[in-house]
Formats: sequence, C-alpha cells, structure tokens
Amino acid sequence: MSEIDGHKYELRHALNGADKWLTAGRSLGLSPELDQREHLDEDLRTIHQLRTRASSSLITVAMLGSFSSGKSFLIGGLQERLDYAQVSDDYGVTSDQYIGLLHSAAKATTACPASVVPVQDDIEDASGKGFYRVRFTDADARDWVDLGNSPAPYVVKAYTTQDARAIARGRPSAHHRRTVAQLEISLAEPVLPAKLYDLPGHGSLHPIHDEIANNAWAEADCFIFATQATHGLTMADDAIINRLYQHHLSSSGKRVIWVLTGIDRAATANYDGKPEWEDLLEETNQYMRDNFPPGTDGIDSFFPVEGFIPVSAAWEALGRWHQSKGNELQAKKLLAASRMGRLRRTLIDMIESGTGHEHLARVAVEAHSILAPRQQVLTELLDSARLPLEQLSSEREDLSRRLNQLTKAIAVVRDQLEGTLRYHVKRTGQTFDGLAGYLHEELDEPIRTANLTKEKEAIRLENEKARVLEGWVAKGPAEFWSAEFASYTENVLNTVRSLLRDTEPAQDLGTISARVDLKELTVQPSARYRTGTQDMIQKISGFVSLSTPVAAAVAASAGVIAGPFLAVPAGVSLLAGVVYAGIRNRRSRTTALDLLREEWVSGLDDTAKNYREAFVVAAAARGHEVIDRAIELLSDRRDELSRKIILVESRLGEPENTDKSALVARLDPHCRTGAELLAALRAASR
Repeated sequence: MSEIDGHKYELRHALNGADKWLTAGRSLGLSPELDQREHLDEDLRTIHQLRTRASSSLITVAMLGSFSSGKSFLIGGLQERLDYAQVSDDYGVTSDQYIGLLHSAAKATTACPASVVPVQDDIEDASGKGFYRVRFTDADARDWVDLGNSPAPYVVKAYTTQDARAIARGRPSAHHRRTVAQLEISLAEPVLPAKLYDLPGHGSLHPIHDEIANNAWAEADCFIFATQATHGLTMADDAIINRLYQHHLSSSGKRVIWVLTGIDRAATANYDGKPEWEDLLEETNQYMRDNFPPGTDGIDSFFPVEGFIPVSAAWEALGRWHQSKGNELQAKKLLAASRMGRLRRTLIDMIESGTGHEHLARVAVEAHSILAPRQQVLTELLDSARLPLEQLSSEREDLSRRLNQLTKAIAVVRDQLEGTLRYHVKRTGQTFDGLAGYLHEELDEPIRTANLTKEKEAIRLENEKARVLEGWVAKGPAEFWSAEFASYTENVLNTVRSLLRDTEPAQDLGTISARVDLKELTVQPSARYRTGTQDMIQKISGFVSLSTPVAAAVAASAGVIAGPFLAVPAGVSLLAGVVYAGIRNRRSRTTALDLLREEWVSGLDDTAKNYREAFVVAAAARGHEVIDRAIELLSDRRDELSRKIILVESRLGEPENTDKSALVARLDPHCRTGAELLAALRAASR
C-alpha cells in the first residue's frame, strides 16, 4: 500500500466513523432543542459528500477543450468504460461502434457539465457504467433525479444533448421541456482515483452552466486540455488556453496535462511514411513553446517539455476487444499505440507527488469543522450533567452574561470586518494606476507594425498582451494584495479569537479561542451562513465603486462568486475579423488596417480598466467569504451557549435529579468516540 493509499484509508475510516457517530446521536434521548436535530440531516449529507470526495485523490480533474475536442470520449477511455462493438447495417456493411460513459459524436454534443465521481461500493449501486443522476435548472440545488445504474446510451444522449429527437425518445414526457443543469455519474472501482469533470464551452444559454463550470475551475486540482488530431488549434482553443494560462498563474501553478486526442482518425501516412498526426503534434507543440515559453527560472510549469500527449481511446477499446477474442498480438499493438497508459501514468504521478495529500487534508479539515461544534455541545452537556445542582444557578447567570455579550458583538462585527475589507480592497485597486500607460509603452509599437488581418499575428499579439499584463500585475497588485489579504485575515482571526475568549469561563480561558487558526478560518462557510449571490454583488459594488449591474457582470464573467480566480478580460483580437470587415466596406485595405490597429491600441485602456475591475471584485469576494466563515464560527459558539443555558434551566426545573446518572451514561461513551474521531481528522489534516 502506497503512502497516499494509507492516508486515504485512514481518512475514509474516520469519515465512516463520523457517519455512524452522527447517526447514533439520534438515540441519545436529548430534547429537540439540545440534540441539534434540525441540522443533523444536513451534516450527514455533507459527511456523505466528503466520503465521496475522499475516494478520489484529486477532487477534480477539469476537462477543457473546444466543441468536439473528444473530452467526453476520453473520459470513458480514462476510466476504461469505453466499449467497442461491430454493427452491421441493412446491406451487411460492418461499422465500428464505441459506447462510453457520456454521449460523444463528431459534432458538439455535451450541453451541460458532467462529472464522473469515484465512490465506494457500499455507498450506492455504482457498478458497471455507474449510477447516473441529473439536476434540472428549474429545481433546487439539492433536487437530483436518479436515472439509475448504467442507463441505455440513448437515455444518456437524451439528458446530455439538446437533440430534440433524442429527448423525445430517451426522456419521459414530464422531462421533455426541462433543461438539465448538470449530470453526475457515481462510479465504483474506478481505474483512476479522480473526479473527472467534462465542462462545455463558456457562454451557455443557461447561466447555471457557466456557474457550475466556474465552480469546477476554482475547485480543480489540475486540468486536462484536449484538442483533436484532425485539425490544428482554433481561435476557440486559443481563448481557452489563454484563460487557462491566467488561471495557472493566479492559482500558484495548477498543473495542466495537454492531450492530442483521436490520433486514430489522423493515422494516414504522409509522404515520409509517418502518420499525419505526428506533423500536427510537432506544429502544435512548437506553437505552444513559441507563445508560452518557460519562466525566467527555466521551469516549464505551464507547458511541459514533453508537450502534448498523443492518445487514442478508440484504439485501446479496440485492443481490449481483440483481447476478448484471443487476438493477443493485435491487442498488444493497439494498446501500445493508444498511449492511454502513458496518460494515466502522468495523472497517477501527479496524484502521488503531493496534490492528492493536499486534497485529502482539505477533506479532513472540512469534516472536522462539521463534527467539532456538535462534539463541543455534547461535551458541555456532559460536564453540566456532572455539576452539582447548587452550582447550576451561578452557571446559568455566567452563561447568560457571556451569551448576551456575544450576541451583541455578532450584530456589529460584520460591519466592522466589511469596513476593514473595504480599506484593503481600495488600497489594492489603487495599485493599478499606471497599468494603461505601461500597456501602451510595451504594445503600441508592436500593434502598429503588425498585420492584424492575419489570425496567427492577432493571436501572437493577444498572447503577448496577456503576458505583459500578467507580468506587471504579478509584480505589483498581485503581490500587494497577497500582503493585504494576509494582514486582513490576521485581523479577522484576532477579532474572532478575542470575541470567543470573552465567552470562556475563567478556568478555561483561551481553550476555545485557541482552536481557531487560519486554516479553520479559511474553510469555506457552510451553506446556511454563506452570503447569497445578489447580496454579495451589492456589497462588492460598494467596495469597488462599481454600479451593481457592472459588478454583477464582472463577477459573472470571472466566476469569482463561486471561488475567485483572476481572468484577463477578452481582448479585441477575438473581434478583429468583424471590425476589419466593417472598416473595409468603407475604406481602402491600407486605411482599414490602420484603423484596426488603432482599435487595438485604444482597446488597451479598456483592458487595463477591465482587469482592475475583475481583480478587485475577486479580491472583495474572497475577503467576504472569510467574513461569512467568521460569523459562522461566532454563531456556532453562540448556539453552544444557548443550548447549555437550556440544559441548565431544565435541570433547575426538575424536582429531582434522578436522570443525571442515566444522561452521563449515555453521553460519556459518545463524547469519547467523538474526541477520538476529531483527533483522527486533525491527524489527517496535517
């Protein structure tokens, strides 16, 4: 067993114990006010989700690429759930058929985000091609509709495409007019211990698709970028690559695996006797090396030395089919030529090199944050049950004083923390002064000497602009914000610790507040304390001096509400063809090109302005998430005090104390188990 397998086993054991511990809490016989039953189902659902996430060493591998890049086909191949068959038509002509986890075709297919999630066999029926379920755009976020285990391919097509005939055939009539928000496949015994997320292109007709995709970008531990071997990189590919490059820089170097898919479809020999895909591979690698060279330290963190990995999931599936027929020699040739084993080894090496440990530690921290408040309440209940009754009156008065003090503090602390955040965000925004001038200084001359009517020249300049912009921001605003955010979070932490310390009895002073550190503070707040999207937008608009509609548009385009990353706004090069065509109808070709160049030069001012807005909106959203978590920590403590007061008052109202021994007998072993689970989760988070 590898080190990461051992880590995963220990965490899974702790999460299974957490599930049983929470369930056992129902039988403690406590009053509804004390057993926190109103949140128990939600906590159990969260632990169930964490068990699923702990089954994967990488929580998310986001699959990116333009339409028909082969992502859906590749997902089935990676998990060895791509089957080959031979079918005959009415004339007896035999054709190849491939059936994977998702529908795939030569045209754009996947209309919604789809994920493949590894699970344990004991969680649900996820054998074969897995257990499928969907969520609709008109339903609550938790309302999933089960499609069952290994549904027929025409059913999968009906729920993952916008094909009207497929929908009529594969869906019940009640689902015909409903739009699928996302599809999830729970898969037992996966070949790769990773969640694979197939993301459609940005700009869906349904905003929820972009919201889900932005979530996946923010959560992803690494990315796979796929492009077809039948054609070179397109403008759509280049737009995705540039967004991915900016995300790579702003996320401290998330890894990207580059894949050239479908080499079986470009295997015709050229005049040198080599398959055509090899020429395309060489050309594509050279384009990436020219436009995304190594950093000043010589490290190829974005585009690796080995370049794109050429693969054919179809050849691998065909090879396994030949194996089943006893054709071992042909099977070995096809399996080796597919290169799918090399791609899987690249992913496994990435998991084993440390990313997986970081993910499992995050899961452990989140599970600890679910169990710790409940354990604290039960421990205090147990301690109270052991107190002599004559101490309960003074205990109630002290608890009431501390509760009132904390309640008043919670009422005003959000405004105080938001004021502090506003100060840091404003200071960060001021660091962008001079960006527009720098862009003009670096790019005006290259733009005015470029032939912008040529696509490759436009792409080259757009990439140069992105690098100039990112280089300036990385040395200024990004570095400045990093220091400001560290100062801000330290301030929030001190505020939370101070308020918690004021709620502690003298004999335990510092015990509760010491449990809160930066790691605990920066855990994402739970759903019931998270500020709603609309409220968040309104607050951010005040922080960054933008109107609410503008702030909403910036936040949606950058995806910062789901989890901020800093995306460079799209440049004018993507519209260059349209602009040029319009100008050419009115002026000579030379004049039109000059006007187009001036459009690009003047667009640099908007680029600087838009990037500043995206940056400060992302910074404000990240800071506000810390505030929500701070309020959650304080509210958890307030609820603990309230429940303890209820217990003390109920004890004082009892004519006799005959139930004390029975309560202690029930709570004592349960609390000891809880303490052991929390210790295991703390160990798993290191």
